[in-house]
Amino acid sequence: MRVSMLRYPLFAGVMLMLLAAGWAALQRAGWSLPEIRPALVGMHGPLMIGGVFGALISLERAVAIAALMRSPRHWAFLAPIFSAAGGGVLLLVGAEPAAKLLLLAGSACLGAVYLRTITVRRYWSLYTVMMGLGAVLWLVGNLAWAAGQPIYVAIHPWLGFIILTIVGERIELSRVLRHTRRTEQLLMAAAAVYIGGVLLALIDLGLGVRLSGLGALLLALWLIRFDLARRNARQTGLARYIALCLLIGYVWLGVAGILAIAFGAVYAGLQYDALLHAVAAGFVLSMVFGHAPLIFPALTGRHIAYSSLFYLPLILLHAAVLLRAISDLAGAFDGRMWASLLNAAAVVIFFGVVAAGALRSTRGEPG
Repeated sequence: MRVSMLRYPLFAGVMLMLLAAGWAALQRAGWSLPEIRPALVGMHGPLMIGGVFGALISLERAVAIAALMRSPRHWAFLAPIFSAAGGGVLLLVGAEPAAKLLLLAGSACLGAVYLRTITVRRYWSLYTVMMGLGAVLWLVGNLAWAAGQPIYVAIHPWLGFIILTIVGERIELSRVLRHTRRTEQLLMAAAAVYIGGVLLALIDLGLGVRLSGLGALLLALWLIRFDLARRNARQTGLARYIALCLLIGYVWLGVAGILAIAFGAVYAGLQYDALLHAVAAGFVLSMVFGHAPLIFPALTGRHIAYSSLFYLPLILLHAAVLLRAISDLAGAFDGRMWASLLNAAAVVIFFGVVAAGALRSTRGEPG
């Protein structure tokens, strides 16, 4: 079996879950749309983080490891398979207990991949450890959810999984800068504060959220100061586009940290919405928009030709996040609804631009 026979259906499944999660997000924001499944609106968070990002991150790691080991059937593919299956169960039948077990298995497999990489393969590095810690947080969040903790508790280690994975990837891609030991120590201290806050939130939500908010703010400041994006922002073309995606995303991570410090324990409502979407849309989706021209070719085998059209969905995305944050803080439900629609439009247009870039690349047209 070739790697492509695994990555294509898995990638297609991730895209399907992303569309369904976006549909549910619009319903959750107040838009009257046909229901895919009545209970899907309440599963928007687990579907996005576990089914979409969990499977996507696991798939990217599995493809990389399979290529490195020259093993198309490498067991690392179990992580995206279980994660996609868990998201698929939530999407199609809503069997929550089964979905919890599948997502738990996916996060355990991803954690095992990092553990084997570090201990058995002896491939130790700061970025591998950082991503491994992210996988551990995903496992902790899934364990909490499977044990009966509400989503507003499990969401914090879930978000920690994505945040630390992104931080690890940025360290890996910024190796050319050769950070000093002091710089790395600052990063590890910021990560320790963040991880400590996330774990504390499982016991004391208010104090834990505030501590993790401080950690998120410190991580954002470190990334703004020391990430390669700061230097690449002075370049042109694709390098500049990616750098701007990253830098704006780092600002939103800092904003999320400030909101977490200010709000503390949030269970639902507009403050909860503002905090989560500053991370999930402002930070995470901006990272997706920036890294897609690099990651999608590895997953699909198709090069993405860059064009200035990539800026259109990026501008729409951050206009949506800003409108959503302002509307949430002002209690303006109509503004929140329109922000969600603008956010969805940004994602759809982005994938349209990516598809056009792939088509241009296939035809050999200039970007």
